[in-house]
Amino acid sequence: MPARVYLVMRIGYYPREYAMAIDLRLIRYAHSVAANRSFNRAATALGIAQPTLSRSIKQLELQLGLPLFVRSAQGAEPTDFGLMFLKEAELVVAQVADLEQQVSLVKGLKSGTVALGVGPYVAEVVVPICMARFAAAHPAVGVRIQLDAPDALGRALRARSVDLVVAEASMLEEDEALEVIARLTPMRGYVLVRAGHPLLSRANVTLADVLDYPLVQIARMPPRALTPLLQRRRKTSANAGTAFPAIECPTVPLALNAVLNSDATVMAALSMAQGELERGLLRPLLHEPWMSSNWAIMKLRRRSLAPAAKAMVADLERAHGEALARDLALCRAWDRRMRSKPGDSENLRRAAARGRSRPGSERRT
Repeated sequence: MPARVYLVMRIGYYPREYAMAIDLRLIRYAHSVAANRSFNRAATALGIAQPTLSRSIKQLELQLGLPLFVRSAQGAEPTDFGLMFLKEAELVVAQVADLEQQVSLVKGLKSGTVALGVGPYVAEVVVPICMARFAAAHPAVGVRIQLDAPDALGRALRARSVDLVVAEASMLEEDEALEVIARLTPMRGYVLVRAGHPLLSRANVTLADVLDYPLVQIARMPPRALTPLLQRRRKTSANAGTAFPAIECPTVPLALNAVLNSDATVMAALSMAQGELERGLLRPLLHEPWMSSNWAIMKLRRRSLAPAAKAMVADLERAHGEALARDLALCRAWDRRMRSKPGDSENLRRAAARGRSRPGSERRT
């Protein structure tokens, strides 16, 4: 039977108060819509279908007798009544989340769920390693993953819909409501292009040359990366009026597919495209010092982590260390090739295999 909460609300300017039994699930749904300002984003954060969320909010509005949101093409905005209702609902959601957290602390690693928010790059190289290890070590603990842009993940932390976030630190660390638990060693990024790209035949390619071609952006680009790109982008008739970035993709595989089938370029770590590199489908073209990851593990400030969440943090750090070791092996192999004449991909495959067989030694370097 769904849990119900008696929400006490003061109506208008009158001192009279009344209590109403409301399904806690519906309160959480409304809170998520308000936090995300979108039914689609809220449904993704909650892990439910958008039509299910819409029907649930409609059910809540019918029970209350007044609309909570104004829906438009731009998203969902609370009505005046919605603002009043959601102010009370936010307290309820926070209190219930804290109560659940305390129960988890008592139960330890015997049950519960860890909700993890990650960006698309982290999802590609760190999450698969971490999830395999965590699931094997803690089979009684469930894991829910939210893949989103850093700003959306910050909102999810504040709304208590996720326990941990691993994402671009520069977009979240200034938020006083959030706390950095651990910073992850940077992973080097390269400009990647398809084999046969016109720029591969040039010597001394610059970033300005790269930006004459369409750029594929993965999720939202942080200002620390966007600024040097805008500074180097030439104002020429060739790119006048063209979109920048040309394509925005929510995941790394979608971005790589776009690059494989066009003259577009993308920035990513080599380990994110290891299969395509080994098959000779993609080539690293350029690296500059600012092209690197800046990931941090974060939580809501002043919120205690349950034992399961603490175990997840440890596994995330170990998984990142393993991913970094493999990436370093690929970087060294390609750096040698980029400094010498082009050859086949056999040396790359051997170097990558050596990196996989000695992750500990690569990590220490």
